[in-house]
Amino acid sequence: MNILKQKTTILKNKFFKSKYTIGNISLTIPPNYALPRYQQKFKLYDRFLPFLVKHLKSNGIIIDVGANIGDTTLALIQNCENPIYAIEPSSYFYSFLEKNINSLDFTSRNRIRLFKKLIGSGTINGSLNHTKKGTASINPENLNNISEFISLDSLIEPSTEVNLLKVDTDGFDFDVLLSAKEIIIRDRPILFWENEIIDDFQISGFKQLYQFLAENGYNNVCIFDNYGNIITIENDFKTLENINQYLFSMKKCNCTRTFYYVDVLAFTEKESQVFKPIQEYKEDNIKNSFN
Repeated sequence: MNILKQKTTILKNKFFKSKYTIGNISLTIPPNYALPRYQQKFKLYDRFLPFLVKHLKSNGIIIDVGANIGDTTLALIQNCENPIYAIEPSSYFYSFLEKNINSLDFTSRNRIRLFKKLIGSGTINGSLNHTKKGTASINPENLNNISEFISLDSLIEPSTEVNLLKVDTDGFDFDVLLSAKEIIIRDRPILFWENEIIDDFQISGFKQLYQFLAENGYNNVCIFDNYGNIITIENDFKTLENINQYLFSMKKCNCTRTFYYVDVLAFTEKESQVFKPIQEYKEDNIKNSFN
C-alpha cells in the first residue's frame, strides 16, 4: 500500500507544472499553486494592478505587502519604472519569492527590495499559518509561537515617497494599512487591498480603517469582486460597509456565494488621474475578455 501511494505521488508530481509565465517572465511556483488555474478560469483575476501602474509617476516606490512568491511584483516590474518593496513573512513563500526575484536581469532585480517581515499594528496577536490555497495568514486564535509584527511606518524610511501600497494578507489588510498611518497621511498613496470578511473582528477593523481613510481625503473608492471584475466605480465607504455585511451574512447564514471577498482601490483627489486607467480597464480588458 505504501509503495502504491508513493508511485501515485511520483506520477502526480511528474505532471505538476513548476513554472508559470507572467508577461515575459517565467517564475517558479509551489506544488498545486492556484494562480495558473484561477487566471485560466477567471480571465480578469489579478489583472488590474499591472494595468494601473503603467500610469504611475516613477518618482515613488510601490509596496507589495503579502508578496507571496512574487507574482504581483513580477507583473508590476514589467509595467512601470518604480522601485518595488516586496514584503513576505512566510519562510516557505519567501524562498520562492527570493528565487524568482534573483532570476531576473540585473536592472529589474536592482529595482526590487525584499523584506521577510510580518506587517501589522501590533494590536493583533497570533501565529502565521499556511492555508491550502497557497497563502499564509495570521491565526488570532493560536497564541502559541506568537509572531513578531513590525509596522510599515517603522519599516519604510520617512524620506521614501510611496506611490502605491498594495496589501493582500487574507483578512488582516485593515491592520497592515493602519500600521501605515504616517505614510498615508504624508504621501496619500494609491491604496489597493483585499477586503475579506470572515469574522466579527474584521467588520470592526475595516470600519476603523474606513473612518481613518475618509478623514484623510480618500473619497474615491472602486470595488472589484474577487474575480477581478469591477462591481462599481464611484463610491464612498458606506457602500463598502454594506458589501461587508452582505459578505458576512453569506458566510454566517451559509448562503449561495456570489463572490467571496472584494478588492478595493482607494485614492484621494491628488490621484484623480486614476479614473482614466479604471475606465480603460473596464472598457478594454473586460470587453476583450469575451472575444
